[in-house]
Amino acid sequence: MNPYYNLSSEQQRVQKLVDRFNADERLWRRLEGKRRFRRRLYPRLPAKLRKQLDLLDFAMARPLEDCVGLLPPSF
Repeated sequence: MNPYYNLSSEQQRVQKLVDRFNADERLWRRLEGKRRFRRRLYPRLPAKLRKQLDLLDFAMARPLEDCVGLLPPSF
């Protein structure tokens, strides 16, 4: 099922990319409380390690990408 049946194929790819970006943005905001809690719990944690832990949480919470059917755009 194609939810973007009314768009051209190029616009469909762009819209899917925008949807993935928006989903990632919502997930990042949803994990905000976990980041704050970690900063309160471990105030002396180096910034570099905090950033790595934040990105690791984000990667673990993100759904796996299914790229089997995606083809690169032809120019």
